[in-house]
Amino acid sequence: MDRDEFPTALSLFKAIYRNFNIYAEHCPRCNAKGFIGFHDEYAHNLVDYFNNFLHQGVQVDISRLFCSSCGKTFSVLPDIFVPYKSYSILFILKVLKAYYHRTESVAALCQRYEIAVSTLYAWKKRYNIHKTLYLGKLAKYFYKKDPHLTTEPNICFTSFLCDFFNQFGFSFLQFSKAAESFP
Repeated sequence: MDRDEFPTALSLFKAIYRNFNIYAEHCPRCNAKGFIGFHDEYAHNLVDYFNNFLHQGVQVDISRLFCSSCGKTFSVLPDIFVPYKSYSILFILKVLKAYYHRTESVAALCQRYEIAVSTLYAWKKRYNIHKTLYLGKLAKYFYKKDPHLTTEPNICFTSFLCDFFNQFGFSFLQFSKAAESFP
C-alpha cells in the first residue's frame, strides 16, 4: 500500500475552519464586506483515506453565513470539497494517482477504495477535461494571448483550486451542468 503523503482531508478542514475569520469575508454575491454573520450549519459527510484505511461516515459541520447587505445565505465550503459530493479532492486525487501509477488491477484498486469502476472512470474523464482547461489557460498566459487574464496574475499552484473556480465558475472535478458545457 502507498504511504500517505498528504495531510488528511479532515485535518485540512479543521485547519481551514480554525483560521476562518468571518469578519474578513466578502459576500460572494454582492461583494459587501462587514455585513456577514453566522446563519446556521449543516452536517456534511466526508470520505477520506489515510493510514491505508477508508474512513467513511466522518461528519463535519459546514457553516452557512448570511449577508445583511443583500439578504442571501451561502455556505463556507473549503476547497478540499467537491461541491455536492462526499469525496474530498484529496481522496479523488489519491485514487487517480493510484490508478495512473497502479501496481494492481482496476478492480482491486476500486475494491481497496470502495468505489465503483464507473466512478473511477468518471473521475478520470473529469480530471482530464479540467486539467486540459486549466493548462490551456496557463499556455495562453505564457504566450500572452488571453485577454481574460490580467497582465500580472498571481499564478501560484498552492491556490490552484481557488484559481480554477474563479476562472471557470465551477470547482475542479465538480460534476455540474456548467462543468458539462465545456468540452
